[in-house]
Amino acid sequence: MERGPRRLVLIGLLLAHALLAGAYAAWNPLGEAPDEADHWAYVVYLANERALPTGPHVTQSKHPPLYHGTAAAVASLAGSELGLFLQPNPGVNLQPGPNWSPNFFVHSPSENWSWRGDVFAFRLARLWSVLLSTGAVAATYGLARAALPARPGIALFTAGILAFIPEFAFIGGSINNDNAAALLGALTVWGALAILRGHSRWPHGWWTPFAMGLGLLAKVSTVALWPVVFLAVLLGAAAGRPKGDTTAASWMRAAAASWRRWSTASLAVAALALAPASPWLLRNWRLYGDPLGLELTRQTVDVRTTPWSWTDTTWLLSGWFRSFWGKFGGAGHIPMPEWIYWLLAAACLLALAGLVKFWFTRVRPSERAAVALLALSVALTAAGIWRYSLLALGTDQGRLLFPAAGPLVTLFALGLWSWMPERGRTVLAAVVVTAFAVLGVYGLAGVIRPVF
Repeated sequence: MERGPRRLVLIGLLLAHALLAGAYAAWNPLGEAPDEADHWAYVVYLANERALPTGPHVTQSKHPPLYHGTAAAVASLAGSELGLFLQPNPGVNLQPGPNWSPNFFVHSPSENWSWRGDVFAFRLARLWSVLLSTGAVAATYGLARAALPARPGIALFTAGILAFIPEFAFIGGSINNDNAAALLGALTVWGALAILRGHSRWPHGWWTPFAMGLGLLAKVSTVALWPVVFLAVLLGAAAGRPKGDTTAASWMRAAAASWRRWSTASLAVAALALAPASPWLLRNWRLYGDPLGLELTRQTVDVRTTPWSWTDTTWLLSGWFRSFWGKFGGAGHIPMPEWIYWLLAAACLLALAGLVKFWFTRVRPSERAAVALLALSVALTAAGIWRYSLLALGTDQGRLLFPAAGPLVTLFALGLWSWMPERGRTVLAAVVVTAFAVLGVYGLAGVIRPVF
């Protein structure tokens, strides 16, 4: 496919995702997304007080303020002062059955298409999330292009899959900082790959430190991607080894010879990344005794009180898998039919086998290095959430992996792509993307709307 048509297809995918996430934002009842009421409370506080809250009374203030501050600015377009209008549902019952009442809040006709007041402000904040998640799809396209520049079709395939994943559209239509984390995480890894291919020279990947710093200001878990950037700087600087020599010893000699370039670049990236986040980090240190405010986090989460076990590992991995693809409601308590997860599991196994096949075929060393960095991005993000799971309960939510959603879906798409014959590959990729589009619409029309 030529460059012009590819651009048109990408624009079409971005518009389609914006419409799908916008539909989730419009039709999912207000507050009925994970932690959405608490995120709204943080937005309201910032909008009204023009200052960060101190202490645990605003529970989501454990998060850095970038997403919530920008959402507050957007929501404030609806009026001068925002309010907490959501009323808890006294009869909430999350267990399916005769008394099932999955709404966390009582909903009235006043929520329907109101263009003023707090309801309108809430919808404006959701619209901001839609824009961020659409940006994440665009950044993931750029990430995949940088990883595999000789295979441009994979980038469109990746963007198409991500655009229609039900959970990604569901969270994309809710008030939640995972949308900012997905965008800034994709920009960070895209920048790392650009630095790698540019041999650690400016202006390649010039936006990377800013994406890192803003990512830290949006959600702390994006810090898991920082080692990927520094490794890309090192590998890019060491790319001057003799052509065709891919041994570890050759890499080490090249890295030693280029130490000035990669050390200088790493220091510059670190300084620029820390600059925007430093006021928040220093504030935490002053108030809570550490830069990330872990003491505040302990006061606002359900703290784990038992040792980690293999049962916990199974619980965490199962929860990640199901809710990465789609589980809905305020506590992720509304699943899709079981057979859908089995089909997705089969697709994941097929993609994993395809990645192994790709790795052991004759591919460029630069492609192999890029795929390794993508895998490292996913592994470090998952390890960070697992580490957090030793402190807090309720971490079995796939949206927590969204800082690495771009790399993860790129690997998934590459694995499937590897099995497609060259003749007919475009058609097969379009069929897969269409299937995900149907699944994305089904999540809203076939799961959320009937339940609520």
